[in-house]
Amino acid sequence: DLARVSRAVDPEFQLAAITKAVQKAGEQAVLFESVQGSVFAVASNLYGSHDRLRQMIGAGSQTFCQRWNTLTDAAAIARPEDCLVAASGPDEFVTGALSDLPAITYHGRDGGPYFTSAIYLANEPDTGVPNLSFHRSQQISDTELRVRLGSSHDLAGYQRKAEAQGKPLEAALLLSCPPEIFLGACASLPYEASELNMAAQIRGEAIAMRPCKTIDLQVPALVDIVVEGRFLPNVRRPEGPFGEFMGSYVEVGDNHVFEVSHVEYRRGAVFHALLCGSPEDLRPLEAVTAAR
Repeated sequence: DLARVSRAVDPEFQLAAITKAVQKAGEQAVLFESVQGSVFAVASNLYGSHDRLRQMIGAGSQTFCQRWNTLTDAAAIARPEDCLVAASGPDEFVTGALSDLPAITYHGRDGGPYFTSAIYLANEPDTGVPNLSFHRSQQISDTELRVRLGSSHDLAGYQRKAEAQGKPLEAALLLSCPPEIFLGACASLPYEASELNMAAQIRGEAIAMRPCKTIDLQVPALVDIVVEGRFLPNVRRPEGPFGEFMGSYVEVGDNHVFEVSHVEYRRGAVFHALLCGSPEDLRPLEAVTAAR
């Protein structure tokens, strides 16, 4: 199930082109063992196989949709506090910078490198319920990302609530997540439910959480790369263009600014790169939509 690329690849266009070629040939995931400008290996197309998706959620003899609907029903009624547990053991993380991570540019007209598998964790400002959601994030500097939130997303609503009070919204960007976190973030749950509930249902046990260093949030302990920071209130800056999953470019627009306060990762972590519009992007989306 895994193709390996041992020679060094350029993160600007070449990595994405090879990923696309691997996907065209089949459903293998691909591991880039050496990426120019970074010590991180990079994996892609992890979620590009329907069979792998079924295995990840423990479908067994069920279809993906049957199993997914059972999990979402359980997640919708679960109490967030029952799905989380404090992590135990030593802190394995080292402090770094955004520039340590692979700076991957996927398409010819993209405005620069992007985090495409970016999952943001933030708490609902009034209830404190944690939320997971995907948002493309343009890498500007070691201290700044520019993020497309999308007005209909729960995170955008959280940001509007904080902004109305003139406050920043604290959030953590989760990269290189275990499958239950990635797929949990794909779930469509009621506003008052947490996607971490879904992750716990997929994993079959409570999600171990650990505290952040610079913000008042807990993050899943098994996530390998965590970027801490806050969305600035009443600040918008140009972001884009970007080749989105629909198969066309989203042109430059003023979008949210995420101020980075801390970056940490496990030594030897593998960075997850997702090619937008590819089978890895569309298969989970199609499967989850069909389940609804």
